[in-house]
Amino acid sequence: MKKFSIEEKKQAVQRAKEGCSLAQVARETGISEQVIRRTLDHTDRHGWEALSKHRYNWTANEKLAVLRFMEENQWNFTETSVQFGIKSSSTIQGWAVRYQRYGMAGLERKNRGRPKKWRPPDESMTREEQLEAENLYLRAENAYLKKLNALVAEREKQEEENKRRSSRS
Repeated sequence: MKKFSIEEKKQAVQRAKEGCSLAQVARETGISEQVIRRTLDHTDRHGWEALSKHRYNWTANEKLAVLRFMEENQWNFTETSVQFGIKSSSTIQGWAVRYQRYGMAGLERKNRGRPKKWRPPDESMTREEQLEAENLYLRAENAYLKKLNALVAEREKQEEENKRRSSRS
């Protein structure tokens, strides 16, 4: 699916507001009728700024409120996305699927990125947790030193070979 710039969508909406049918505007611009209609609805309700802004920080309670509003009013995903200024109806659909599958936990924000493997021992840890953390740190340090020694040994071996080659010549 091709993405169209805000300017391209703006021109298509202007043509539709001038009286051209959505089908005609879609043929002329290459933008689907559905995208033009959704853009028209979004801009009528929230203005052109809504298309350039995107909100990523929805809390789990806000997501649940949107889903409940949709259910109470028996709206579809597209109508709900227009009502709340969410660009894509698939965002709300994803929330609904995760909520049905996992409940409230499915709406919580996910931690992104690789999890920390080691954290320094602190006072809130039990003695066993502190020892496990220290043990993990020492294992990592040991593995690092082994790799460093292997690299140093390999470099020395290459230098020794270079000296032998240069002395033979």
